[in-house]
Amino acid sequence: MTMKRNSILLVWLAIIFVFCGKKMITANETTVQMSQKELFDNAMSLREEGKKDAAMDMLKKIMDTCSNDELKYTDAMIEQCVIMRDMNNYDWKMKAVEAQRKVKILLRTNYTNPEYWLVYAKFAALVDEENHLTGAFKKAFFYKPNFIEGYILKGDLYSYFAKNTSPSSTAANSAVTKKDNAMRTRNKENSLRYIRGVKAKDAYYVALNSMSLDNKKKSYVFYKKGELEHIILSNKAEAIRNWKKAAEFDPDGIYGKISKERLEIHE
Repeated sequence: MTMKRNSILLVWLAIIFVFCGKKMITANETTVQMSQKELFDNAMSLREEGKKDAAMDMLKKIMDTCSNDELKYTDAMIEQCVIMRDMNNYDWKMKAVEAQRKVKILLRTNYTNPEYWLVYAKFAALVDEENHLTGAFKKAFFYKPNFIEGYILKGDLYSYFAKNTSPSSTAANSAVTKKDNAMRTRNKENSLRYIRGVKAKDAYYVALNSMSLDNKKKSYVFYKKGELEHIILSNKAEAIRNWKKAAEFDPDGIYGKISKERLEIHE
């Protein structure tokens, strides 16, 4: 009888050990994933502060720690290309060729993955392919309609396109829809720069209406929206309102601090 009890006890101990071991593995995997996300967020913050060399180093760390995750690896590589291009380092074109090859491989294996389409959208923006950018977001939102990170990225990338568009470029010079043209009748609103800015603003609006954003992310979106209103849409009052919101939601964060600096200059 004693041996039977001991056998049962050993079985239960083995079950508990296996269960606890699985929990520890899951916790460790979550920690790694969180650290990668934190590294990526830090890299983007450094880029925003103009610390591009430090941002490049941070992205390299991400690539070193996720070499087996092609999606994250390619995402970090594309961000490196963006920084290199902004630094007038023409080697970005060679790296972009490698990124393009990886993107094509990912297309075959992750076609229904909405996160893939965001990486594809980043690559399309990198090589100035707006039609591909539009298609990538359509796919992302088809596979995940309430993809808040997708809407934030859409706002970021259309803001990028708008900033790099001449104010004199008109909608007639680009593949914009008749609906886009019909909605904007004045000269300013017919400019391609303005239309792209409105697309960015609309995407940010959707993101800010989500209940899932934490204060740090809200601060980021309000800051970006403030930049958009000031630089592209020429609405100083709206820019100030958004910067105030950014500072309110995360006063000690990077975007809250930058927003305070903007307010000191423009209020």
